Parts: sequence; structure tokens; C-alpha cells
Amino acid sequence: VASYVMFFLGGLGFGFAAPGGWKWLPLAFPLGLFVIALLQEGADGTVVIRLIGALLITIAGVLLGAVLGQRTERHDNARFA
Repeated sequence: VASYVMFFLGGLGFGFAAPGGWKWLPLAFPLGLFVIALLQEGADGTVVIRLIGALLITIAGVLLGAVLGQRTERHDNARFA
């Protein structure tokens, strides 16, 4: 469970603060761990299911962070205009 929380928080942070396409960099972390697991344990349905869950949670974090970043940026622009 802790790893999924970390993926979500990583996605949230990058989604909020990273510019442009860099927002999607956190997707590399679960994919990298998936490759390592494949090399150590081989292909298994459990590993694939965990990868899908980690990717979905990371994507949710990135999208939420992007929404919060846009909202904050609009608020700052309105306040300083």
C-alpha cells in the first residue's frame, strides 16, 4: 500500500509543479520497477496487475496535480492582475 501512496504523491507533485510533458515522468518509476521485477521473477499475472494499478494511481496523481496547478495559476493571475 505504501508504494501506491508514493506513486500517487509523486504523480501529484510532478503534475502540480513540472512544466509540459515532464508531468508524465513519474510513469517511468512503476515501469522501471516492473522491468526489474520481470528480470528477477519472470512474467507473472500478479506483476502485471500491480503495474496496471500503479500506473492508474500515478496517472490519477498527475491529473489531480495538473488540475490543482492550473487552478492555483489562475488564482495567482487574477490576484496580481
